[in-house]
Amino acid sequence: MSLMGKAGCRIYLIRHGETANAKEQALNGHFDVALSSKGKGQIRAVANALQDRPVRAVYSSDLKRARDSADIVSQPHKLKPVCYPELRELSFGAWEGLSLAELNRKYPGEVAKRFKNPDTFQAEGGETFQQLRERVLPRFYEIVGCHPAEEIIIMGHGGVNRVILGHLLGIPSSNIFRIAQENAGINILQYYNGEPVIELINGVPRQML
Repeated sequence: MSLMGKAGCRIYLIRHGETANAKEQALNGHFDVALSSKGKGQIRAVANALQDRPVRAVYSSDLKRARDSADIVSQPHKLKPVCYPELRELSFGAWEGLSLAELNRKYPGEVAKRFKNPDTFQAEGGETFQQLRERVLPRFYEIVGCHPAEEIIIMGHGGVNRVILGHLLGIPSSNIFRIAQENAGINILQYYNGEPVIELINGVPRQML
């Protein structure tokens, strides 16, 4: 037994691979874009790194980029991902699918405001980070509760993963972008006696081997 106590649920919280519109630096939100060929390769590397782990379940956002990433990491374990809309990325409303250049042209100065004030900013028709927390965290805790002593994968998004990590670490939403989340970045959350320990943030596959 660990000095930290009895080990409980172990979560591999992963961001989906690179998207097909990554070169445009698009803000996708609920915009349902596919993975790029590079993104598929990124996730295959993650799948290879986790193939020998005793993963008992895989959960995912129901958006294509996350769902397809979850399919790839599930294959070595012969599992079928369970997809939930509550794990979708933050909604950007009218901004969804637009490139950074288009956003700066249509909404001058607004992108900078988003990164400066992430806790209060809300794109037209979109969500705030508080609203994201309110839909993500109940589903996250429900999933963890179903696996009190098992290893699982959750395939999420940059915003979703930051919300979960920020909540567990006690980081306010105003500082949420201090948590890096690259495409196919791996986070490891291990529960001990019901308390979470963050063992890895934004890791790469070689750190799993």
